[in-house]
Formats: sequence, C-alpha cells, structure tokens
Amino acid sequence: MIEAINMISNNIQPIKNEITYPIDDSAFKISLDAAKELLNKTIEAENEIEKLTFEFMTGKNDNVHELMIAQEKSSILLQFTMQVRNGVMTAYQEIMKIPV
Repeated sequence: MIEAINMISNNIQPIKNEITYPIDDSAFKISLDAAKELLNKTIEAENEIEKLTFEFMTGKNDNVHELMIAQEKSSILLQFTMQVRNGVMTAYQEIMKIPV
C-alpha cells in the first residue's frame, strides 16, 4: 500500500500558479473586431428601420408587426452598444488611475 502511494506521489506534477498573458495584442484585436461588428449590426438595424418606416408611411407596406419588431431590435442593439461603450470607458478610466 505504501509502495502504491509513493508511486502515485512520484508521478504527480506540481501545479503552476502562473498566469500567462498573451505577448501580442491578439486579445485587444479580438475585442476591437467584436466592437466593430456590434457597431455594424446596430447601423444595419437603424437602416432597416428607416426603410421600413418609409415604406409604412408611404403605404407600400402595412405590416405594423414587422416595423415594431425591427424598432425593438434596433433599440436593444443600441442599448447594448451603449453599455459596451460605457464598460470600455470605465475600464479606460481605471487603467488611467493606475500609478506608473
């Protein structure tokens, strides 16, 4: 029994408590690309609302449900974009407070 415990304890690798950070700027690039995509989606939703509103007002389309769904989608995307912006600004302000 003691032999088995010794064999197991000899084969256990120590756990490293090191945190590794990427050396390059890949994490920032990924975040920036995601933010750009979010902005593009928000702009697309705004353009869709303009088109649907114009069609509804001119009588080309009488589907109120589609217009309301597009408006809510755009509103949610805009709110989410603003929350992401606020988070980035808060993070920037916290980084600027760090003494060098």
